[in-house]
Amino acid sequence: MESDYIKNSICRLCSQPRTFEFLSREMNGLDPVRLLEILDDLSGVDGKLYYNQEYWSVKTVPANFELGYPTPPIHYFQKFMGHFDFLKSPHPLDFEWRNTSKSLNYLVELISQINKPEDSVLLMGMPTLFATICNRGIPQKVKLVERNEPIIKSLAKLANHRTSIVKADIFKAKQSEVGKHNCAIMDPPWYSDQFYQFVWLAAKSLHVGGTMIISIPPINTKPDIDIQRLQWFNFCQEQGLCIENLLACKLEYAMPFFEFNAFRSAGIGNILPFWRTGDVVMFKKVRESDSKRPPFIEPTSTWTEKIFDSVRIRVNTALKSGGEFKIEYLLAQGILPSVSKSDERRKNVNIWTSGNRIYYVNDPELFVRHMNNFEHPLGDSAEEAEIRSFIKTIVDLEKKEFEEYLNWMYYEMERQSF
Repeated sequence: MESDYIKNSICRLCSQPRTFEFLSREMNGLDPVRLLEILDDLSGVDGKLYYNQEYWSVKTVPANFELGYPTPPIHYFQKFMGHFDFLKSPHPLDFEWRNTSKSLNYLVELISQINKPEDSVLLMGMPTLFATICNRGIPQKVKLVERNEPIIKSLAKLANHRTSIVKADIFKAKQSEVGKHNCAIMDPPWYSDQFYQFVWLAAKSLHVGGTMIISIPPINTKPDIDIQRLQWFNFCQEQGLCIENLLACKLEYAMPFFEFNAFRSAGIGNILPFWRTGDVVMFKKVRESDSKRPPFIEPTSTWTEKIFDSVRIRVNTALKSGGEFKIEYLLAQGILPSVSKSDERRKNVNIWTSGNRIYYVNDPELFVRHMNNFEHPLGDSAEEAEIRSFIKTIVDLEKKEFEEYLNWMYYEMERQSF
């Protein structure tokens, strides 16, 4: 997206004094790290903005203002977060941002509005929405496509006579496995290869006249998102889908712990937990299409994971080198101050934590062996002692940071609900 457009949008918002958290929420998916860079540029000596007391405003606005926050009332954390016991804390390598309770309730209401009670609804990779539907007990028949066995087992306890689960990989599943439906809802990864796989299967699984509901990134999320969205819409048209409605920023996502750490490392403190939003696009299937499934090869993972309480540590055993055993700190603070897939610093990482800490170890297989035997040490080698000390330090740090993250979420939910 053109920088002049983004700068002009920010200046328009700052016609009144605005906080960083307000701007990050209103800038349609613009990365907060990039937002902070632009604000610093705009509030320079010759810039257009004035910065005072954590507020930005255009220079024609008086800066002698004072604004405060109200005292927060009772806790509303569970009401807004939509946490589910069957889900682990997200890991940065999965690029997972979860819908809030507000978004899940919105989608349930949308299902009820556009479908008849006897209609059938297909959910593609949205276990939290499936759980919400099971708890709400809507009349429509709902089928979830999910490949994760532990999630399936947990959700099966919530399922009822109107809900069902198909164990299948969306990237490989056939229409015959998932059936035909009146509505398909999905929140795919915001990358073209995965997007096309979700849309192709959804189009094949819809009756003519059926509705596809999909989440896509807002217009400031990526530099080329304007072009990418047109390409996605063209692909949908080729599948016999016609765009019916686009609702900007209707979904909101809870900030995961790894993003919380990344932003703090980047110097961003005052931001809303739900700054990230998604646009909802609704398509009607107007005709059948004989299009072939786009080619897709899902990368084979070479990462091994072990979980220590709330801390997840992953090691890439394929990225290694020789020499004396060494764990290398790639960043002074350890935490990568970014969650962007395009960050060049991601390339040389083979130890990655759920708190977004990155490292390199020249013998990852040795590291994994001792990591997996952390509770039952193998011996007293110097390498094992170093690995155990490293893991203990990381786990202690991130458990403390995770508590800080939860406390921050509590406070912000209370303040926003007030």
